[in-house]
Amino acid sequence: MFERLKRGRELGRATLAVLTGNPRLAVFPVVSAVALLALTAAVGGPMLAVLGGDRTTASNGQVVGMILGALVWYFGCAFIIVFCNAALISCASQSFAGESPSVSSGFAAAGKRLPQILGWSALACTVGLAFRMLDSLSDKIDLLGQIIEGLAEGAWSVVTYFALPVVVVEGLGPVGAVKRSSAILRATWGEMVGSSVGIGLRLGLFALPLLGLIALLASGTGGHAVRVALGVIVAVYVAAFAVVVAALGTILRAALYRYAVSGTASGPLSPELLQSAFAPR
Repeated sequence: MFERLKRGRELGRATLAVLTGNPRLAVFPVVSAVALLALTAAVGGPMLAVLGGDRTTASNGQVVGMILGALVWYFGCAFIIVFCNAALISCASQSFAGESPSVSSGFAAAGKRLPQILGWSALACTVGLAFRMLDSLSDKIDLLGQIIEGLAEGAWSVVTYFALPVVVVEGLGPVGAVKRSSAILRATWGEMVGSSVGIGLRLGLFALPLLGLIALLASGTGGHAVRVALGVIVAVYVAAFAVVVAALGTILRAALYRYAVSGTASGPLSPELLQSAFAPR
């Protein structure tokens, strides 16, 4: 366990060095977050208007419209996240190759894979929705069923780890990307690969100032203006932290894919460090 924590910390440090060397890579999670907020406002506004009325008199058309709206929102969110991550993967790959990518070149590269990205978004969205539905039924499923569902969800996340880089770089469709991702994992890390060593929790040190700010906010220290200022600082810090973690995770995925298919390092991410990214079962 401690060895895995150490590897995660080293991966986080090396990936952070990549991001600080090319900070424009953080633009993509920001664009993704703004687009998600815009979509939520556009779709959620009319739905809230219906919910705010007398739901007992809602017509069948309104109910169907709300269901369709929820599905559109769910797929739209998945597409936005996948598209922006695809653009980030493209830019990270260019950066690893010694090029100087721009934000526009990243989005242009993602645009060239639009049909494949739409297909992968639909597949990932459908599978994710199925897992969420199973989670909501956890109280009606016995322990064995819950274990099987958890194992299936974990296996899906591992097997599809390289699906998006495959879509971006190789141009495969969703099914082909899943097969190719699984083949890459087996070829590089073996049949008994278990789970990836995450880096989000390894950045916990950066969350310590946030905990201090939240404690101050909860204690009611200072007047109204001070509490408002602390609230704004906390919100900005949380948003910035989320952007950094999202960017680091996608950069690491691009680096691991590059290592798996070519055996080459990606800046400060050495082959030895990348090889240790997946833990055995």
